[in-house]
Amino acid sequence: MNIVEKVIERIEKTQIIKKNDRIVVGCSGGPDSVFLLEVLLKIREEYNLFLALAHINHMYRGEEAKRDENFVISLGEKYNIPVFVKEKSMQNLAQEKKISLEEAGREIRYSFFEEVLKEVDGNKIALAHNLDDQVETFLFRLIRGSSFEGLEGILDVRDKFIRPINEIYKSEIMEYLDQNMIEYKIDSTNLQNEYTRNSIRLDLIPFLEKNYNPKVKEKLYNFIKEIREINGILEVDYSRYIIDNYIDVNRLLEEKSEYIQKKIINYYLNSNNIKSSRNKIENIVKILSNGGTKKIKLDKDYTLIKEYDKIYISLNKKEEKQVKELALKIPGKIIFGEFELEATIGRAEFKGGDQEFKTNLKKTDKLIVRGRKSGDVIFLKGMETCKKLKDIFVNSKIPKDMRENIPIVVHQKDDGQEEIVWIGGIRKSKNYFSNQEESVILKIRRN
Repeated sequence: MNIVEKVIERIEKTQIIKKNDRIVVGCSGGPDSVFLLEVLLKIREEYNLFLALAHINHMYRGEEAKRDENFVISLGEKYNIPVFVKEKSMQNLAQEKKISLEEAGREIRYSFFEEVLKEVDGNKIALAHNLDDQVETFLFRLIRGSSFEGLEGILDVRDKFIRPINEIYKSEIMEYLDQNMIEYKIDSTNLQNEYTRNSIRLDLIPFLEKNYNPKVKEKLYNFIKEIREINGILEVDYSRYIIDNYIDVNRLLEEKSEYIQKKIINYYLNSNNIKSSRNKIENIVKILSNGGTKKIKLDKDYTLIKEYDKIYISLNKKEEKQVKELALKIPGKIIFGEFELEATIGRAEFKGGDQEFKTNLKKTDKLIVRGRKSGDVIFLKGMETCKKLKDIFVNSKIPKDMRENIPIVVHQKDDGQEEIVWIGGIRKSKNYFSNQEESVILKIRRN
């Protein structure tokens, strides 16, 4: 059985590819992607596959990059396969986003693959990762610090991405292509060890093979498979702990195993497309039992916030857009941030609840809606003195990030004094309640 037959047998066993699949193939023109294409061509007719090639020219290697682009186009012409090409500089993206060249290249590739998938109405994206890539990824994550899940290597299937040659050694691929005189192109940057992954491939693994074990890749891959088996045994019902994209801290703390707690946190970060690391997870575990509000910056875009009994992820805002003070006419309607507020008058249907307030206001009264101010107070039923809005927000467990956006309805009196009528949707002033059938009714709803 040759190496292509071995891959096809595995495809049949795992059903990683099924009949009538429409597959976008990431094709650099290098040996791995050319070998992957060879495999898919062997089963194209039997499986009735639609294939499309997606190639990215990162505009990093000058004429060499253009050579690879033209080679992939020629493959499409040779095998009657549509080819989609994108030219985008990963250097420019790396500088713009202040990320590494590797990260920039990956972001460009994956977003382009998604674009092509949509263009051809495809259902799968085939990538040419091999067994050597798995070992390199394992060592890369181990050195950087990773969770147990992160040490699983590169999975055969993740969402719409498939990796049919994931268990084939690079040496086997090269041998097959050379023996069958199948043309491919070599990316010269893969031979430079200035990148971490390249250094692992060119320096670390050969060093381990020479000085410790010539079969180190095989041993590491066996260990990766064991990690996957253990992770499978330790399956967790994540829906019990993660509700509406919040982590329920109380339920998480009920789990006595710190490992399971970390597993849940790791899943939560990954499900929000945030890179997980051992350091991040351990920092989150440390704040689980702390009171008050705690924040952990996850990266340049996201911050994790623990607020009372919830953990959630917040987008780092470059500019806080303050909602200006707005006049609310009676009757009338305004938009305040994420909320719509309305004042109606007459014998309108009154449903009650937190979203409506039947008041003793008059049609001529002046109302404004604004955000909270320092020193704001409200008069509540059952209390002789006023209550600070700050204390109400704390007692009501309103997250700090949300407090600035809650609309405060204020009555501007003729003598210039102001009095809070309603903390929109939260608390009502005892001075403005009405039992009259015909009243001014304030309503609030989220847009």
